[in-house]
Amino acid sequence: MKAVWQGRVAQTTAKLGDHAPMATVCCNSCRTCVQTNLLGIALAGLAAAGMAVARVGRRLFARTSSR
Repeated sequence: MKAVWQGRVAQTTAKLGDHAPMATVCCNSCRTCVQTNLLGIALAGLAAAGMAVARVGRRLFARTSSR
């Protein structure tokens, strides 16, 4: 049983070894895309938070100025 298992692992390793160089290129490309997406999401979150703070500030300023 052990010989069959080792033989299958060797076959799988040989198959996946052919794709190893492509995985490195893909991960490097995806890393750039992920960083860009995360920065975009972070900036959108900051903009949304800024808009919320401005909205609350306007409401508070409108209440105090109308008194």
